[in-house]
Amino acid sequence: MLHLDFAAYLSFCFAMSFTPGPNNLMAMALSRKLGFRGVLPFLVGLHVSLFTVCTLTFLFIQSLQAVMPHIEIPLKAIGSTYMLFLTYKLFKTRRGTRLTPDAKGRLFFSGLLLNLTNVKVALTDFIGYTSFILPAGYPPLASWLLGLCIYLFCSAANFTWAFGGTFLDRFFASHERTISCVLAAMLIYCAVRIWL
Repeated sequence: MLHLDFAAYLSFCFAMSFTPGPNNLMAMALSRKLGFRGVLPFLVGLHVSLFTVCTLTFLFIQSLQAVMPHIEIPLKAIGSTYMLFLTYKLFKTRRGTRLTPDAKGRLFFSGLLLNLTNVKVALTDFIGYTSFILPAGYPPLASWLLGLCIYLFCSAANFTWAFGGTFLDRFFASHERTISCVLAAMLIYCAVRIWL
């Protein structure tokens, strides 16, 4: 049995989780507009789907290799279209918008859908398992638990970016147009990047 290089694996988890991606950018942008409490349904949606994707990747790691060529293009199309929709929403949603109970439910499903169509999340899980965990030869339960490190890092990153959006709100308010354009450009970059 090989041993897992924990330093490399945890560095991978940190780098993949905390770098700007659709989840982090939307968590920050929404927390700016809605405050941290307002963005919680979105974060819970991200949290639930992160756990789901991480678990499904583990359970189907072998079959994903056979199925991926057939579902890659539809997932990319859905993911990039959704990111472009989120870009549109950045400019449509007004700062300080109050959420109705129905809107909170939609925000949860928005976070859920974002992660389920986010190629970065699936690839991070896939690379984490295939490059670090599975070669170490751990039993299935230990491998799954080690894979949950990715989930924990991603959840921590989403909350960190949301806190950042909340605490930096005054700065963002004075530079709203510029920051929205930068965030939109990053989301568009993410939407394009998944095709490259």
